[in-house]
Amino acid sequence: MNGRTRIAVTAATATVLTALCLWPLVTPSSWIVVTAGLLALIVATGAGARRLAMPRPVVILLQLLVGVLLITFAFASGAAVGRILPGPEAVRQLGSDLASGVDDMSHFATPAPATVGLRLLLTLAVLGIGLLVDAVAVTYQRVALAGLPLLALYAVGTGIHPAGPVWFFFLVATFGYLALLMAEGRDRVARWGRIFYGNSGADDGTSPLTSSGLRIASVAVAGGLLLPLVLPSVGAGLISGLGHGNGTGDGGVITAVNPLASLAQSLQQATNEPVLTYTTTAASVGDQYLRIVDLDQFNGVSWTTSPHRAVALPSPLGTPAELNKDVPADAVNTRIVTESSYGQQWLPMPYPATDLAVQGNWRWEPEGRTIIGADNQTAASLVYQVRSLALHPSADELRQAPPAPKGLAKTYTYLPSDLPQVVAEQARQVTRGASDDFDRAVLLQNWFSSTGGFSYDTNVPVDAAPNALADFLARKKGFCVHYASAMAAMARSLGIPARVVVGFTPGDQNPDGSWTVSTHDAHAWPELYFTGVGWLRFEPTPRGGTVPPDYSTQSTSPGSTAAPTAGPTAGAQPTGGAHSHATCPPQALRAGDCGLTNPLGGAPAQSALSPDSPLLLAVWSLAGLLLALLIAPMLWRSRTRRSRLRRGPAGLTDQQVLAAWRELIDTAWDHGIPPDDAETPRHTAARISELGDLGPGPSAAAGRLALATEQVLYAPAVSTPLSLRQDVREVREGLAAAADRRTRLRAVLLPPSAARRFRLLPRRIRAAVSAWTRDRAAALRRRLRPRS
Repeated sequence: MNGRTRIAVTAATATVLTALCLWPLVTPSSWIVVTAGLLALIVATGAGARRLAMPRPVVILLQLLVGVLLITFAFASGAAVGRILPGPEAVRQLGSDLASGVDDMSHFATPAPATVGLRLLLTLAVLGIGLLVDAVAVTYQRVALAGLPLLALYAVGTGIHPAGPVWFFFLVATFGYLALLMAEGRDRVARWGRIFYGNSGADDGTSPLTSSGLRIASVAVAGGLLLPLVLPSVGAGLISGLGHGNGTGDGGVITAVNPLASLAQSLQQATNEPVLTYTTTAASVGDQYLRIVDLDQFNGVSWTTSPHRAVALPSPLGTPAELNKDVPADAVNTRIVTESSYGQQWLPMPYPATDLAVQGNWRWEPEGRTIIGADNQTAASLVYQVRSLALHPSADELRQAPPAPKGLAKTYTYLPSDLPQVVAEQARQVTRGASDDFDRAVLLQNWFSSTGGFSYDTNVPVDAAPNALADFLARKKGFCVHYASAMAAMARSLGIPARVVVGFTPGDQNPDGSWTVSTHDAHAWPELYFTGVGWLRFEPTPRGGTVPPDYSTQSTSPGSTAAPTAGPTAGAQPTGGAHSHATCPPQALRAGDCGLTNPLGGAPAQSALSPDSPLLLAVWSLAGLLLALLIAPMLWRSRTRRSRLRRGPAGLTDQQVLAAWRELIDTAWDHGIPPDDAETPRHTAARISELGDLGPGPSAAAGRLALATEQVLYAPAVSTPLSLRQDVREVREGLAAAADRRTRLRAVLLPPSAARRFRLLPRRIRAAVSAWTRDRAAALRRRLRPRS
C-alpha cells in the first residue's frame, strides 16, 4: 500500500485502540467490534475518494454521507428506505434512540447494559472521532494534530470509567498515536528522502519532521495521564444530570429523578389519579405493598440509590440468595394493569418477586431486586404478571438471626460523620431494654407509629437542611418520607442494616375483588435486614391505610413450611395459562419449577436485534461476507501489484521485467484497454498509449517496458536502463489522468483484471481436488500392495 493508505489504516487503528477505554462502560461489549467495522468502511471510502483525486471537502462529505448510511443500516434499517436510506421514519427512530441513549446515561451505572440508545451514542462518538482523525491526518495531512481528538476520546472515556484512568487503556492509546506519527514520518522520508537534513545515518530527533510530532505526542501523553485525574466527578450514572428534564441529578444508578421528591409531589397534589389496578392471591393486605426502588445511600439529608449493576432480565428471577429454605412463605400471584399516564421507568412489584412475565425491554437490578425499563421503556399501559413470596418468619427466628455479613453491614449501616447526635441518642433511648435487633426494630416502629406522639401531615416540606432529621424528631410531624428516613437512619445507628424503599401501599379494593392504586397511595417505608430471612418491611408512618407488620404475632416455628393460601380473590386467576400459586408448593417455587407464562400470550417481547441476538449475529455475519466479496477483487489486485513490483536483490532479473510487463497489461485492462495476446510488446505499448491518451512521459515509460520485455524474450541480456516501479507508476497515473471518474472508480474497486483470477479459480479447485484424489488413491494402492 502507498504511504497515504498506510496512514489511513494506522489512523483508524489508533482510533479503535483509543476507543478501547469505552469497552468496560457497557456490557456486552460487542458494539465496539461492529463500530470498528463501520469505521473501516468509512476509512475505505476516504481512501477511494482520495485515489480518485477528489477535492478534500468532497472527500469528507462523502465519508460523512457513507457514515450516515451505515448508521441508518445498523440502527434503523427497518424504518429506512431500502434498509439504508434515512427517510423520515428512520430519522424519527434515530432521534428517539438518541434521546433514549441520553436518558440511559443517567439511568445506569457502569457497566451499563448495552441498550440501543447507549450503543448508538458510543458508535456515533467513535465514528465521529475516527472521521475527524482521518480528515486531519490523511485528507489534510496534519498527522500530529490528530492527537487532539484522540486525547479527547481517551479523556472522556477514562473520566467516566468506574475505576478512573486505567494504565492498559493509556498504553494502547499511546501506542496507536505513536504508530500514526511513525507512519507519517515514514511516508515523508519515502517521498522526500533524507538529503535535506544531513547524514542519513543520524537520528538525533532534531529533524523538523519529528520535532513537532514529538512535542505534540509529549503533550498528548501528559494530558492523557493528568486530564482524567482532574476532571470533576460525573456522578453515579454514566453522565450525571442528564435524562429527565426536571430531575435533580442525584438519583444514582436507576434514575436522575429523586424518587423521594417525586413521591412528595404525588402525595401533595390536589387530585388523586389512578395509577394501576391489580388482582392478587395474597391472603393479607400487608403482603400487597408494591415496591419500586430501594434507596441505600444516605448523606445525612437525602436517600439515593448507589451504583448497582443492571443486567438482562433473567427467567425466572429466583428467590433471594439470603433466604433460608425453611422460612415459612406463601406463594402469591399478582396480575397488574397500569394506566397510560403511569410513565415511570420502574416496574411496581410485590417483594420478593421470584418470576415475571412482561412485555417490553426491561433490566434487572439484582441487589435491590428491582426492574427498570431500558431504551425509553416505561410502565405505561402494561399488563404483567408477578410471582412472589409472602414471608412469615417467626419472631424467635428473627431474634436469633446471626449478624449480617461484613460487606453488607458496612454498606447498609453507614452514616455520615456530621449526622446530628440526637438521632443516635434518641434511637438508644427508644430501644432501651431490648436485647436483640428485632426487638429494637419493633420498638422503633411502634414509637413512630403509635407511642411517640407523631402525627401525619403531607404539608410538611422535605427539608434539605443538615439538621432536617433532628428537626423532624423534635417537630414530630411529617409524612412517609420523614418517617422512613428517620427510622432507617436510627436503625443504622444501632448497627441494624437498613434502607428506604419507595413504592405503593395496597390501595382500595373494588367490588369485583380487584384493587386500585392511586397517586395518593405512593409511599416510602424502611426495610431492615435479618440474616437468613433477608430484607423485611417495617411501617413507622402513622397513616390511615398503612399496615404495620406485626412479626411478633407469628407463631409458626422455624423449620415448618406454611401451606399456600386458599383460593385467590375474585379476578385473580392467572391468564394465558399461567400456573396458579395455590397449586405450586413453596419448595418448588424456590427452585423455579413453577412456570409463569406471559399474561398477554406468547413469550415476553424481546428485540430481534438485541446485542446478543443470534439474528443480529447472522445479519452481521452475512454483511461481513458480502463486504469481503465486494472488496476481494480490490485487495487481490493491490496484493498482486505489490508482489510484481517488489524490490529484489541487486541486479535486474528477467522475472522482474516480465512481472512489471504483466502489471502494465493489467493496469491498462483495469482502465478499459483489454489485452491482446497476439500483439508484440511494442505494438501493445503503442496501442495502450493511443487508446489511453498517454502523454509523452507515460508513453516513453510504456515503450521502455516493452523494449525491455522484448530483450528478455529474444535478446541474450537486457541493456535498457529501467526503473520498473517508477515506469509502471507513471503509466498508471497517466491512464488514470486521462480516464473518466467512473473508469477510475472501477479500476480501484472492481478491476477487470481480477476477473481472470476468479475465472481460473474453479479450474484450480478441480486441479487441487484431482491431485488430492490421485495422492489418496496412490497411498491406498501402496497399503494394499502385497508384501514380497
